[in-house]
Amino acid sequence: MTDNDQTTTRVEALGVIVCRLDELRQLAASLTLELIGYLLDVAFNESCDAIRRERSCAQAQETRRDRRRDD
Repeated sequence: MTDNDQTTTRVEALGVIVCRLDELRQLAASLTLELIGYLLDVAFNESCDAIRRERSCAQAQETRRDRRRDD
């Protein structure tokens, strides 16, 4: 598995996690489970940040590869 494949897999997994966390956040909010909702919100935000980091790293690696090819 290449680094790009691994990054794609991680981003896809994080996408699924974000979707599920969002559903759970909404459920917790509808049942006024405030502490659980808060914890799910923290996990949701962290997952979104992780996706951004993964994409940013992948884009930086791709840019470096493109520069090497041009040299």
